[in-house]
Amino acid sequence: MAIEMDSVKKGLLEGLKFVASPTSYLVSAFEESVKDRPEPAGIDELRVETERRELEMRMSEAEARVAQELAIARRIETAHEVEMTEYFEYTGKGHIGMSAEGETFSIGAGGSGRRVSKRKFVFKGHPDLAQIESTLERSQDLTQAV
Repeated sequence: MAIEMDSVKKGLLEGLKFVASPTSYLVSAFEESVKDRPEPAGIDELRVETERRELEMRMSEAEARVAQELAIARRIETAHEVEMTEYFEYTGKGHIGMSAEGETFSIGAGGSGRRVSKRKFVFKGHPDLAQIESTLERSQDLTQAV
């Protein structure tokens, strides 16, 4: 019975911590999970772990971009009027130089870049809910058919 009361008290205490401050509770839970994880033994294992996490982050970022584009496409389908403006231009130049004349020696590097990026969407009006649902159902049916 004493063991059960201790676990009940511990559970209650954890619940109160979460209610009092969810963010600090989650941070401390994350710290505990990191402490429990075994440390990689060598540099090679650290590199592999770093590359794995970077790959996971890139995959998550790509998934977020796809989800964003799908949400925009759905909004375009359901809007009465859409105004779009997109500009993308990314350029960059660089150079490295070295010069030697007599007793003088010089090394130089330079670069320049240009970035133009603008993305503007304006959605005006929306049809009734039934029309939205039928449009989404048709687009999902077409997606599944492909």
